[in-house]
Amino acid sequence: MFKIMWLRLWRDKGALVLAFILPGFIFAIFAAIFSNASGGSLDLRVSMALTSDAPASIMLAKNIEDKATFTLSTNDDWNAESVRERVRLGQDDVGFIIAGDISQPGLKSIAIIKDPSREVAATVLMGQLRQIMAEGAQVNSPEVFTEVSAMPETQNDNVTDQSVTYYIGATAILFLLFSAMQGAAISLDERKNGISDRLLVGPSGAFAMLTGKFLFLTLIGTIQAAIIVAVGHVAFGVSVMEHLPSLALACMGSAALASAIAVLVASLSGSSAQMNTVSTFIVLLFSAIGGSMVPRFMMPDWLQSLGRFTPNHWSIEAFYGILARGQTAFDLLHVWGILFGLAAVILLLAALISHRMMRV
Repeated sequence: MFKIMWLRLWRDKGALVLAFILPGFIFAIFAAIFSNASGGSLDLRVSMALTSDAPASIMLAKNIEDKATFTLSTNDDWNAESVRERVRLGQDDVGFIIAGDISQPGLKSIAIIKDPSREVAATVLMGQLRQIMAEGAQVNSPEVFTEVSAMPETQNDNVTDQSVTYYIGATAILFLLFSAMQGAAISLDERKNGISDRLLVGPSGAFAMLTGKFLFLTLIGTIQAAIIVAVGHVAFGVSVMEHLPSLALACMGSAALASAIAVLVASLSGSSAQMNTVSTFIVLLFSAIGGSMVPRFMMPDWLQSLGRFTPNHWSIEAFYGILARGQTAFDLLHVWGILFGLAAVILLLAALISHRMMRV
């Protein structure tokens, strides 16, 4: 039995390679993430506005620009609302406003503008600001800071843990990818039993066959994502009723993209073992760097950039934009374009590959 199983694995070169590459590769990804976060050296994107004309505050702003270890964005024309908007829309991880005279003890001169789902970013920023202030012999008192949420006041104020709104999208796309991969794997049995060959006799061929599977997987995925949203509403008090049309688009778009990717992987796979290994590799990779397992702001900058090419990133942007940032369906047009547009392109690519592989 050992020999049979070894020969089966050895003859399936794709499964063989991925079986031994996957563990080390996933370890390297997580090691890069957690080594970056555990050392307190988060690659934060921070926005700053200086609205005080006090000499000490102006000097502090200059010291921050010179000594900051984070990526700082600032502009002479920015005010409190500018910083708040950048943090709300996710353009920066956290921001701060120097609004008072920093030399006055006990005066809350610096307002930290935070995203509630990124509390650690605000904590790290305050620590780095205290260090810069201490090195510049300026006031170093915890009373100098005040924390303000960048999110609209009406967005889920009754939710105890604001990170719940983030993990609705993060969990939904992770589950949808696994579910769609499992559903698309039936194509390999159809191909093995000759069912796909008979379906290809139809006038539309591979495109009609894959479109039917894609629509079914998308429908099931949309329902599954809606269930996750419903649990967030019932169990955690996330406000969803006033966002139902936008949330329906988010559920459908996430399910469509996950289903299209699953259909493409099934079209490229030559065996069930290869499909299982490839799908596991892809889902874990996308989820690790896309933000489903660890928020992307905790990752090194190069991983954050790679994460934008995953479906997880765009699904999270859709759900979190609606539930936490107060964005409307119109505000998220670019997200819908990527979710639905990329799903259509991938589905067409899968159909072309299936047509070539099965017709030859």
